[in-house]
Amino acid sequence: MGSIIAIRKGRSPILWFILCALFPLLIIVIALLPPMVSKGDTKKCSYCAEIIKEDANFCKHCGKEQPIEMSKVSSCYKD
Repeated sequence: MGSIIAIRKGRSPILWFILCALFPLLIIVIALLPPMVSKGDTKKCSYCAEIIKEDANFCKHCGKEQPIEMSKVSSCYKD
């Protein structure tokens, strides 16, 4: 059970399987841990501050449309 929760939270399933087999009460701990956030794949919603996918146009938590971010582009002109 601990490894299934670990996978959903983005954590190591093998480590949590072993820990929960030795200490079953750790299932409660992993259930309360926030999901791991990998940099570059996610961003915070501008309105509710929940984590959403970087390419999301709308927040799945509050439903608000996300502002368009301007990307930096290097100069195309040659001197």
